[in-house]
Amino acid sequence: MNVSLAAFTHLPPRFTKVELNPHQDTVPRYNLFDLSFRNPELYRKTIASHPVNFSQTLTMNPQRTNIWPTLALCTILLGIGGTTGFLLRPIILPPGSAESQEAAAEETSVHGSTSIVEILESTMENMDLKTGKFEVRDYAQKIRIPAKIVERIPQNRRRVTSPIGGHVTKVLIAEGQAIKPGDKLFEFRITDESLAESQIGLLELLKQIDVGQQKIDRLKPLVDSGVVARKRLLDLELEQSTLEQQLDTSKQELAQLGMRPDGIENLINQKQLMQTIEIFAPDLPESASDLTQHEDQQYYTVESIQALEGTNQAFGSSLCELTYHDDLLIEGLAYESDIDKISNANEAGWSFTAQFGEGEAMESRDNLKLFKIDNHVDSQSQTYPIFVEIKNEIVSRTTDDNDRNYVNWKFKPGQRAHLEFPIETWKDQVVVPLGAIAREGPETFVFLKISHTHEGPDGTTHEFQKVPVKVLHTDKYYAVLAQSIQLDPLENYALDQAYKLNLALKQAAGGSGGAHAGHDHPH
Repeated sequence: MNVSLAAFTHLPPRFTKVELNPHQDTVPRYNLFDLSFRNPELYRKTIASHPVNFSQTLTMNPQRTNIWPTLALCTILLGIGGTTGFLLRPIILPPGSAESQEAAAEETSVHGSTSIVEILESTMENMDLKTGKFEVRDYAQKIRIPAKIVERIPQNRRRVTSPIGGHVTKVLIAEGQAIKPGDKLFEFRITDESLAESQIGLLELLKQIDVGQQKIDRLKPLVDSGVVARKRLLDLELEQSTLEQQLDTSKQELAQLGMRPDGIENLINQKQLMQTIEIFAPDLPESASDLTQHEDQQYYTVESIQALEGTNQAFGSSLCELTYHDDLLIEGLAYESDIDKISNANEAGWSFTAQFGEGEAMESRDNLKLFKIDNHVDSQSQTYPIFVEIKNEIVSRTTDDNDRNYVNWKFKPGQRAHLEFPIETWKDQVVVPLGAIAREGPETFVFLKISHTHEGPDGTTHEFQKVPVKVLHTDKYYAVLAQSIQLDPLENYALDQAYKLNLALKQAAGGSGGAHAGHDHPH
């Protein structure tokens, strides 16, 4: 049965257009699905009278419609909605609010990140990890040279010698003991004949002076009464003046032989020969004259003792050696290329810094002045000795059972040190401890401590984010970083252990797909 086009003329215009089957021109291709709804009776007759192979001759081919205007309208509406939302965002969610910052932090904290490492608080304590803000300050580029503590020779050493020949009866000091000027050191029994003779001569003069004075006192009334001529009294007074001049000379002789002024006065008052003599510590060197305001540091140290009890000492023999350690020097060894820089720094008024010890135990003393540059070169190391002055410090004092005092000085001759002096100053630089930076290949970075933390079964966990930086200069203890947008000195950073943080970051990223994997931030 052939179906003609006239059978569909009563359908709506939308269904009057059909396509002929290219293989069967007499059988049109039409939409039977739409036909079943529009004309059910014709649909039944068509199916009953004309069997159709639906897979070959009939297809569902609805009329094509133009959808481009609809799509254009939807695109315009979406654009208007997106622009409106963006403009209203500051009102709906202010940028400075804590919610927006937390949301931004959560958005950037992608699971599997290779720039954030998580560290338990207990682990931070075990690592001795310190956090804080980076300094922004002036940085002085310096040269560092090795040095050691040395004494001022001869100012720091005093040798005590025997003023007379005698027998040592008492040694009142011990090696290492701290003594002050005027402290008693030794007691001698005098065996020097010259000293004994000088004492005898002084006592004879005293007797003659006493006798002469008695004669003058007796003649004065007689002269006043005219019984004795005044010339006799004048002769006695002249003799008395001569004896007093001889007495002064005898005193000076005794002083030259080693008797102290108080000993001479005792000899004159008691009019008895001195059988023993005491040896006392000398005055401080002239370099210590400015320490009158620091009397608690005016100590000698007994370096060595040569005179022992029971020994005979000749005039001028060495009894002991004392050292004065309050005023010392630091000897630095500079290379030839550094000498001009040191001279320029000194002329510019820049001071030196002395460093003692290493690492966290290091101590420093600032504002030290250059004492001199030596005019000799060390033949072995080819270095130029320079000397810087330093004032010593007393750390502690102790006393033994014999009431001897001992002083522990901070700086000791032979102690190793380093000297630093500036050659250039950079203004307003970001200066960080050397342990705050980590290097990996050509990259250098620090670790920013992220503000939020989270709790877990093992305790509080802190997060550190790797921040790339540019290093301008490093010395033994500090690094100077270039300022950048990513580096905010007001934030908290790891001040040390950056190398260990980087190892932890790489280990976590390699073992679990990222240092940030395995936890979710609370929202």
